[in-house]
Amino acid sequence: MKKNRFEGSRVGHADGVSRKNEGKQLGTIEWGFDDISDWGRGPHRARHRLHEHPAFQPGALADLLDRVPRDIVHPYTMGSDPARTDQWRRGEVTHLSGAQLLEVVERGRLWLNIVDVGTHDPTIADLTRGLYAEITDLAPGFAPTSVKATLLIASPTAQVYYHADNQPNALWHLRGSKRLFVYPKGQRFITDEQLERIVAGVADEQLPYRPELDQHATVMDLEPGDVAWWPQNSPHRVVNLAGLNVSLSTEHRTAASTRRERITASNHALRRGMPALPPSSTDRGLATSGKIALGRVLRRAIRRTGAPGPPPTFEIDPSCDGGVRLTS
Repeated sequence: MKKNRFEGSRVGHADGVSRKNEGKQLGTIEWGFDDISDWGRGPHRARHRLHEHPAFQPGALADLLDRVPRDIVHPYTMGSDPARTDQWRRGEVTHLSGAQLLEVVERGRLWLNIVDVGTHDPTIADLTRGLYAEITDLAPGFAPTSVKATLLIASPTAQVYYHADNQPNALWHLRGSKRLFVYPKGQRFITDEQLERIVAGVADEQLPYRPELDQHATVMDLEPGDVAWWPQNSPHRVVNLAGLNVSLSTEHRTAASTRRERITASNHALRRGMPALPPSSTDRGLATSGKIALGRVLRRAIRRTGAPGPPPTFEIDPSCDGGVRLTS
């Protein structure tokens, strides 16, 4: 029987790259020099061994769903047209067993986000810390200030619409296969005002999509053992290709990414509170520091309503087609 790499000896890295303090934990990432130099940039795809861990096998996933609070299991469903973002629906909290949930997701059209899963599961918390300890050892200057993990379990035909996130992400793929489209950050793909509204929390992450944008996308097919990342705020979308899809999405903050977030949020406040002052994405100098401070004052003065989340409009029902029973 082939020995599970998480049960024994150390694992090295590709291209002769070794980690500092190699003995303190098992090697999970398999990165060469190009992978290391592209970390935090991208779009880029590299290899890992996280999918071999017992925590991500079907029985363990069902047990995990039974253990974690159900209010962190966020169900969604959607249509098949990537431009029809109006078909993205949020579901009610489900009380099906973990095994039932996996069965209905595998044959339905559902996407489960198990949000901040590491807070509730010590095994995934330890694995996430281990991943970022390895990256910190390998990547010069990388110093995350926080890391948050979300476990994604989705149907073979599910998709995530064109959107942009606030902080940097990495997508560690574990089961099934999916296709990731990553787009440039230019005005044609996401305008300054769209990004500012997302970062300021007054709009959700979804963006208007047009098929002609795909000719400029970097397309990466992900199989178990692939990890992908892309620049902070780059628009992207995901289409599942086959099998029950399971991925761990990690969001990490650094001093630089937090500063970019504050500048972008300040630009939103300045557009509303001082429209004559032109926004800028410059992230250095006294003027930028002053803008951040002024933006903080304006954000306090401007009523922050937040991006309204969609109300639940369906329940997961194994007896219904696709596992979805609409409630409104």
